[in-house]
Amino acid sequence: MRIFLAVIPVILLFTVPLHGQRGDWYNDEGGYTFQGSGTKSDPYLISSVTALTHLAEQINIWPGKSFQGEYFMLTEDIDLGKHFWIPIGSEGHQPFRGVFDGNGKNIRNLYIGSLEVDNVYAAAGLFGHLGNGAKIENLTIDGGVVIGGGREAVARTGGLAGYLLCSVSGGQDSIVIRNCHVKNTEVVGANTDIANTGGLAGEGYAFSDGEGHALILIENCSNDGVVRAQTSNFPCIGGIAGKGRGHGYCDETAPSAGSFVLRLCLNSGDVTGGSTTGKDAISSTGGILGFGYSSGDSYGTNNGSGFFVIENCLNSGTITGGHASSAQAFSYTGGLLGYGDGYGYGDFRKDTSATIYGRGDFIIRSSANRGAVRGGNVSDTTAISSTGGILGFASGSALGDETGHKHAQGSFMMRDCYSYASIVANKGFLGGLAGWLATIGRGTGHTVSAIIRDSYAAGNINGRDTVFPVITGGIVGRMQQSKEAGKGPQVGVCLVALSYLNGYTNRTFRIAGQIQGVRQPFTNILGRNYAYIKDGKWVKAKTIKNGNDWSRLVPRIPVSYWNKDKAWVIKGDGYALMPVLSNVPGQGDVPVP
Repeated sequence: MRIFLAVIPVILLFTVPLHGQRGDWYNDEGGYTFQGSGTKSDPYLISSVTALTHLAEQINIWPGKSFQGEYFMLTEDIDLGKHFWIPIGSEGHQPFRGVFDGNGKNIRNLYIGSLEVDNVYAAAGLFGHLGNGAKIENLTIDGGVVIGGGREAVARTGGLAGYLLCSVSGGQDSIVIRNCHVKNTEVVGANTDIANTGGLAGEGYAFSDGEGHALILIENCSNDGVVRAQTSNFPCIGGIAGKGRGHGYCDETAPSAGSFVLRLCLNSGDVTGGSTTGKDAISSTGGILGFGYSSGDSYGTNNGSGFFVIENCLNSGTITGGHASSAQAFSYTGGLLGYGDGYGYGDFRKDTSATIYGRGDFIIRSSANRGAVRGGNVSDTTAISSTGGILGFASGSALGDETGHKHAQGSFMMRDCYSYASIVANKGFLGGLAGWLATIGRGTGHTVSAIIRDSYAAGNINGRDTVFPVITGGIVGRMQQSKEAGKGPQVGVCLVALSYLNGYTNRTFRIAGQIQGVRQPFTNILGRNYAYIKDGKWVKAKTIKNGNDWSRLVPRIPVSYWNKDKAWVIKGDGYALMPVLSNVPGQGDVPVP
């Protein structure tokens, strides 16, 4: 059986040709056979366009094959010649589940989709859908345009893969993308209701509902191309991944866990968020990840745990938030992360004497942003923009059982991170590290935390003094504790070393712009924070919002005690230059203002 390539005109997008070129890549007799036996020691060899498209054909044509447990190796660079590509695993019912070793080779001129017609691929990339057991490694996508679309409400678009779904009921399984790179490629999100778009991957979901662990790992990967969103109700867009979730769901007696890990990833491409189109809509934009959350649900008599980890990652591209154009819409923008939440849920329906929990943990550690961040605009007075050098919004949230038997734990932790950047916003909340940090909880059996520590913000921050006030802080714009949450957010052992800090009159402070709903003493939520600011406009008085001696202006930057766990590299005497992170590639020096 034969796949036909669509010849579809497209709008000019930087280097996209006006018309796709047609070529016959398939054996008319349908008799192509892979070289090799598909084992680890004797993989199927991909040495030509014909072999690569035969792989797509074998998966995409009903009933298709998943190639679970089978191995492929790319032996030559392949140029797709600007033909329109049908993703490998274009339909969700038959994902690719094998191992594809790029062997350090390149696939060039990948073109998918069109802005002029209804794009039929809801999961777009070289690979459309990846399933349990899939592993893609040592591969570079070099040149082309990938445009998301489809007739479904949700579209996932990435330079390498559209949708990663690792679903486990008992046992362990994973999807791994390692040492893969997207270069000189433009990735454009769909204009569907929900559009998840990433330079490397559109969306990943690691889910377990039995005794076992589901894992999605994206490691040592990079993107240097443009990633941008179209208008959508919920556009989530990131330099590496658009959206991700780690989810453990326990309905019986066995524990379950789902984890999503982004490690040693680098984005140097510009990322531009999309406009929202509906009430309560969200536009979320980040240099590494657009929107992510970890969730643990406990309905049975054991633990459900979800984990999300971003570590040793760096963004150096310019990040521009989307436009929140509707009533009560949100635009979240961060140098690394747009929106992140660690969420736990303990079931209200079942009563048990066992002490169990639903737990979600979201962690960012040893990561940095060095790209400019531009907060999203808003055009409705009820819309909110939140912008930060590392993240736009983050929370630890939990819903616990009212009897106290079932516990819910939700946490967010950011540690050993820095932003050295120019950060600008016109409205909402603006912070050198975080725009908005919150704890949200309900029920007697819940525990929540949201913590930023051992981190610093350098560069300059400008909350423009417009008709829409910008609440600005050197570290965080807004710290918020919900009405029923048992604990407030915390910022401690952090530095502000800025050449410029500016914001709306009487709403700009050195550490935290606004503290709302917090019921603990302020010394418990702000501790050992220091500020050195060369110039700008901010409230210099020692107010309750910025504490007393633990957020004072200091003539020298005390950083030497940070190096106890060797996350930081201290140069000189520790004062002439700010520290940088070990195990994070692509950094330069950070001067003290």
